[in-house]
Amino acid sequence: MWTLLPLGNPGAEYANTRHNMGRLMLQRWMADRGLKPPVTKKFAHGTLYRLNDRLQALVPATYMNLSGEVLPEADGTGIYVRKLVMLYDDKDLPLGYGRFRLEGSDGGHNGLKSVFHHAGTQSIARLRLGIGPFERPLHEFVLGEWSEPEWALIDEMDAPFARFLDLLGATEDLGTLPNQVNSDAFWKRESPKS
Repeated sequence: MWTLLPLGNPGAEYANTRHNMGRLMLQRWMADRGLKPPVTKKFAHGTLYRLNDRLQALVPATYMNLSGEVLPEADGTGIYVRKLVMLYDDKDLPLGYGRFRLEGSDGGHNGLKSVFHHAGTQSIARLRLGIGPFERPLHEFVLGEWSEPEWALIDEMDAPFARFLDLLGATEDLGTLPNQVNSDAFWKRESPKS
């Protein structure tokens, strides 16, 4: 079973902010399917939900900068780092795009820093969900709410995000996913201008 780790901040005041992109896309996927997933386990710093026979979601209850605190609590409950897939906002990708990576640095993302610290490794799969182009100050940008034109681009991400979860649920080997997921055609967008 694959465990999704959607990063974000708890509470209604942050629900529609750019920093909550990972949680937002998962919530939209569940809402489209009328899913109210059962709680498998509650921890002091998060909750584990069963989505289907192949996917579960470990949702941190902490603020973004402390996202990894739930990992030690979940140790020994059948959650393994090699079966973990983070979902998070990426300021360096244009809104409307996603990119799947098997490992890499935190890129200055404090949520990833916390996860890597508590996991003891950067070799954690992740789906980067674009929120760019970003504006300075970055703190205000990531905690800002979506505009109406941005919501239209998010609507276009629902279908490819669902395809990603279908592919993830069907695979035993994450190594095949980057080639399938990282094309512009997959996200149905034109190539971003560099």
